[in-house]
Formats: sequence, C-alpha cells, structure tokens
Amino acid sequence: MNSNSVGPAMRQKIFSMNLGVETVSLYLLCCAVADAGAAITRKTLEGKWNGNRTTLEQELRRLESRNILGSDGENSQGEPVFRMMDEKKWR
Repeated sequence: MNSNSVGPAMRQKIFSMNLGVETVSLYLLCCAVADAGAAITRKTLEGKWNGNRTTLEQELRRLESRNILGSDGENSQGEPVFRMMDEKKWR
C-alpha cells in the first residue's frame, strides 16, 4: 500500500518539462501503480512496462535524477521502493 498518496498522483507539470516520451510514460505508469495503492517497485513496473528492462532502468534513473521519484526504502523482500516526490522539488 502506498501510504504517501493523497488523491491522484499525476501532476500536469510533467508535460511541460521537455522530457522524452518514455520518461513521461514511465511517470504515468508510476502514477497508476501509486493510485492503485501498490508500492512502486521495479517488479510492479516490469509487469506493466512495454519496453525492455534496460530502458526501464534508464528511465527510472532519469526520473530519480529529476527528483520526480525518490527512494522510500525497501519492501519486505529487500526490493527498493520508490515514491512520488512533491512537484515543487522537481528539477
């Protein structure tokens, strides 16, 4: 369960940041996972991501570097969990 989510996760600002289609697509996928109440992990994303694992990893790093996604520790399986960052902190 994503306890950090209050209301829909998607923010319109993502469309004005001149990000690539794959980056925005991954952001929207993360929003859908968060809105469904699931933790944002590589495993939850892999099952829904249309691209390959390399592209998924690349786009995750891009979202993290822009401070759109942040680390939220690990789940009980030791897998990293991501959280949606406040849009005021995006770069």
